[in-house]
Amino acid sequence: PTGKQIEVRGLQTARFEDGKIVERWGATDELGILKQIGAAP
Repeated sequence: PTGKQIEVRGLQTARFEDGKIVERWGATDELGILKQIGAAP
């Protein structure tokens, strides 16, 4: 660990029924993370 901060981008989408979340989907920019930590070109 280097203590270096990174930025993580992603999104979350939810489906509601009667005011409650019944399904949730998400995605994260994993390649962006790998690039920031030097694990991808």
